[in-house]
Amino acid sequence: MAYTKNNKLHIVSAVAVIRNNEGKYLVLKRSDREIAYPGMYTFPGGKVEDNDTIEETLVKEAREEANLDLKSGKILLKDKSFIRPDDQTVKVFSYLCEVENSDNIKISDDFTDYKWVSFEDLENISHVGIEDELLQADKLYKLNISLQNLNTKSLKG
Repeated sequence: MAYTKNNKLHIVSAVAVIRNNEGKYLVLKRSDREIAYPGMYTFPGGKVEDNDTIEETLVKEAREEANLDLKSGKILLKDKSFIRPDDQTVKVFSYLCEVENSDNIKISDDFTDYKWVSFEDLENISHVGIEDELLQADKLYKLNISLQNLNTKSLKG
């Protein structure tokens, strides 16, 4: 079994896929100083520290990176692995999250910009490869709306 420089098999990260009321998703532009994907857009998130849960990491990173408070209840969209330029393996868990208020975004110094994007907007920005997460999130929202409409109709009929 191969271990990393810090005797860990890999880094575990969690990211928050956050949707606003207009159906767009928050992406943050990584600083040019970052080891992995400098200058590219990604979701808020970060490394799960040794004593933190994934949920605690999501809450902490959304608050630190974008000044957003997550609501409870998150849905796992995708997990994937990649190898950073410094040969560190990273396992990323992407969760669909909701926020209390998406109007007060203030990004941390680790980022240089933010945008609210749709899937179609991705072709116009340089990003870390987030298409699958946005497609999955859109499917879940459409399914939820369909179920709500179905429940409303069945209650009336």
